[in-house]
Amino acid sequence: MASPIQIVLNPENFEEAREAGGGGGHKDFYALRDRDFEVHKAQLMSQIDTISGLISAQSQGPIGYLKVILKREAWAKSHRPVAALFRDDRAPVVGGGDLGVMIVEGRPSALAQIKVEIAKAETQTRMKFDENRGKEVPNPSLQKSEAGAIERIELYGPSDKRRFSVEEAVAWLSIPATGGGYEIELFDVVPPRSEWDRLDSSHRRLVESFVDGFSRLDYSLSVERLPSGRDKLPTLAVRLDQAATGAVVRLAGASVKERRELAPFDSNIQRHSRLLDFLDRHPLVKRIELPGIIVRSDQPATAIRMRPDSAVMPVRDSRLSHPKLGIIDGGLSPALADWVIDRWNVLADEDMDLSHGTFIGGLAVAGSSLNGTIACPEADGADLVDLAIFPNERKAGAFASYYSGGLPHFFDEMDAAVADARARHGVRVFNMSLNVLQPAAPDRYSPHAVRLDRIAEENNAVVFLSAGNLQPQDLRPEWPVDAAAALANLALTRNDGLLTPAESVRNVAVAAVNPPDHAGCLPFAPARFSRRGPGLRSGVKPDLAHVGGAGTLHPTLGHGLFSILPDGTVADGCGTSYASPLVAKTAAALDHAIEGEVSRETLIGLLVHHAEIPEPLKSNELRAVARHLVGFGVPPSAEKILETGEHSITLVFASRIQYGQQINFKFSWPASLVSTSGKCRGSAKLTLVTTPPLDSRFGSEFVRINIDAALQQEQKKGWKGRLDPLYLPSSRGAHAVEAERIEHDLKWSPVKVFGKTFPQGVGPSSNWRLFIEYLTRAGEVMPKEGVPFTAILTISDPEAEKPVFNDMRQNLQAIGAQIADIRTAARITPRI
Repeated sequence: MASPIQIVLNPENFEEAREAGGGGGHKDFYALRDRDFEVHKAQLMSQIDTISGLISAQSQGPIGYLKVILKREAWAKSHRPVAALFRDDRAPVVGGGDLGVMIVEGRPSALAQIKVEIAKAETQTRMKFDENRGKEVPNPSLQKSEAGAIERIELYGPSDKRRFSVEEAVAWLSIPATGGGYEIELFDVVPPRSEWDRLDSSHRRLVESFVDGFSRLDYSLSVERLPSGRDKLPTLAVRLDQAATGAVVRLAGASVKERRELAPFDSNIQRHSRLLDFLDRHPLVKRIELPGIIVRSDQPATAIRMRPDSAVMPVRDSRLSHPKLGIIDGGLSPALADWVIDRWNVLADEDMDLSHGTFIGGLAVAGSSLNGTIACPEADGADLVDLAIFPNERKAGAFASYYSGGLPHFFDEMDAAVADARARHGVRVFNMSLNVLQPAAPDRYSPHAVRLDRIAEENNAVVFLSAGNLQPQDLRPEWPVDAAAALANLALTRNDGLLTPAESVRNVAVAAVNPPDHAGCLPFAPARFSRRGPGLRSGVKPDLAHVGGAGTLHPTLGHGLFSILPDGTVADGCGTSYASPLVAKTAAALDHAIEGEVSRETLIGLLVHHAEIPEPLKSNELRAVARHLVGFGVPPSAEKILETGEHSITLVFASRIQYGQQINFKFSWPASLVSTSGKCRGSAKLTLVTTPPLDSRFGSEFVRINIDAALQQEQKKGWKGRLDPLYLPSSRGAHAVEAERIEHDLKWSPVKVFGKTFPQGVGPSSNWRLFIEYLTRAGEVMPKEGVPFTAILTISDPEAEKPVFNDMRQNLQAIGAQIADIRTAARITPRI
C-alpha cells in the first residue's frame, strides 16, 4: 500500500529557547612545548614588525591588509584570535581566503598594539586542576591561546591577487565574448567622491589614491562597478580601450545594462602591464580576474543515428496540466512548438542555434518514450518556456553583439527573462546547461555563482546547471568494473574540475552517468566526460547526477541518449547538458504534483533525500570519491519520491529557525521496531536543506550561519546522536577537529544528509528527538527573518515487514503533531 510523504503542519510548536553553547574555551596549542612557543612568539612579533614597516612605507596611506593563517586545529570559531589580538576595534576581519585564513585590515598603530598583546603571552605552560577530569590540565592566558592558534601572519600582496601573465591577459581579453575588461575585487566599497568627507583620513587617502591612480596612468580606460545584489564584495570591471577619452570612472552605484557600442579594445602589452602593476600594488585590491566565456555543456555527436525503435513525439493535450520548465539556451525549434507556452527571445534568427536547446527540450517532452523509463523515469510532457538568450557560440562576435559588457550583461538578460517567466506562468524550475570557462576554485565563491544565487532567491526558483564537460584531450577512460583501476584512472586525470557557476549553493549542479543497455560502457557509472567536484571545500558539488549519454560511441546506439534535432529527427547525443534537464524535469514534476508553492528548500531536499549512489560507486574503496563524481546520487521519479510503502514513513519539517531558538521534536520510535528489551531497530535517513546568509568576501567560509540537525536517542543521561554523515571518505574517531567536520561531515554546507541502519537495535529507550540548532561565524548575527530550512526524516523497516507508517502516525497524533499529505497541505499551511 502506498503511503504519501507527510508534512508536519505545526513545526512552531516544537520551538524552544536555544541552549547556551559551551564553545571550546582557551586552548593551549603549545602545552608542554615551552621552547617551541618561545620561538613561535618571537616569529609572530617579527612578522608584525616587518608588515608594519611595509605598510608605513607605502604611498597609498597607512592601511594594509593581512592574512592571518590559522593552525588546522584552530579553525573552530572558539579558537579565532579575535578577542585579544585582532579585535574588531583594532584590526577588523574583512574577509577570508582558503579555510582557516582570516584577512584583517591593519595599520601600524594597531599592529603595535597587537604586538604588545602577543608579548604578554606566557612562555611557560600554566596548569590547573580540573575536577571533572580529575587531573591537571593546561590553563593558558587568552593571549597565549590566540597567539598559539596562529600559524603565521603575512601581508596580502601581489602574488595573492593575480594568477595570470600580462600576455595571457591580452590574448584572452582580445576575444570579443569576454567584454575585454578585468574583474577587480576590492576589500572595501569605493563611495562616490561626494561622500569622501565621511571617511577618516586614512581611508580617504586609500580611496583617493585608487581612483586617481587610473587617471595618472594617462590611458583611455573605463572603470565600472558591477552589480552585486546582496553580496558585500565590491567588484569593478576595468577595460583599456581606444576611445581617447582618458579614464572614465563610474562608481556611484551598480551599473545598469549598457547597449552602447564599446570603443575598440586596446591590446597594447605595455599599457596592460602598467595597469596590472598599479592594481597589483594597491592595497585596496583583493583579486584581479579575467572574465569568463559562457559555453554549452554538450558533447556533439560525430554522426546522427536513428534509434531502431524511435518513437513519435507526444501530442500535447490542452485539457491537461503539465510540469513547467524554463529552458535557458539558444532557442527551441518549431518541432517543439506544441509544448512551448511562451518565449523570451532577444536573438535574431541568424544568431540562433536551436540544436542544443531543442535536444534539451526534447528530453523534457519525450525523454521517456525515446529512452525508456529506466533512463528517463518521468512521464512524457512538459510546458516549456523558451528563454532564448544565448547566441550561436560558433558565430564570431555574436555574443559580444548582444552583451557588449560580457557575462554581467548576459546575467542581466537572464534575470529579466526568469522574472518574466515566473510572473507570467509561475515557472519555478529552470534548466541552464551552460558553463563559464573558469574552474570553480576551492577558496573563492565566483561572482557568477553569486549572481545566479540572487536570481534564484529573488524569484523563489531553482536553476539546474550542468557540471561541465571535459575537453576531448582530457577525457577519462571508460569507468572500469574494478574499483582500484577506477581510482588509478582518476588519479591520472587532469583538468576535470567543475566549471563555474556550478558551485552555486542556491541552485543544483548535475553530473552525468552512463546510460543503461549500452555495450560500450558500464551502466550508471560516471560518464567519462563529466567533470567532478568538490568546487568549494565545505559542501557537495555536483549535487546530483543523471543519465547524460555515453562518452564512447556504440555502432548502432551512438551515445545511447536520444532526443530530437531542430527538424524533428531523432538523434543521439551526450553531455552533462543532457543530464541536467532530466533532474530538472523531476523537480518540475514535484512542483506540479504538490499544491501551492513549494519552498526551494523542500524541492531540493526531496530530490537529495531520495537520490541513490549508483551501483558502480557503492564499494568502500570508492566511497571517498563518489560524492565528487555524482553528488548525493541519482534521484528517482517524482511519483516514487512522493509515495512510500506502509513499512516506512517520511516526515517533512519546513520552517525558519529564528534568533535564540532551536527545534526539539520529541517522538516515540515505531512500536513495531522496538524489542522487548527496549532496543530500537530499523533504518533512518535525515536530510537538511537550508538557505543561510552568504558573503563571498570570506572565500571558503562564505556560508555565514550553519544549521545542523541530529536524530538523537534518549540515554540515562542526556541524548545521543544515532546517525552518521553520509558520504564520509573514511572512518575516524568521534573527536574530530573542526577541519575534519568541515571537509568530511559537511559542517557549514547548506545541504547535509545523515543516515544509519540498526539491524540489531540500539539504546535503552524508545524516546527519540529530531534536534535542529544553529551556529554563527565569529562576528555574524542571525538575520531578523531567521534562516529557512527543510528537514526530511525517513524511518523504515529494512526488512519491509512492520507497519511503520501507521505506528508513527499514531505516535505523532498522541504528541499533538499535526501531519498531512504534502501534496495537499497547502490548503492548511502557508509553508511547505
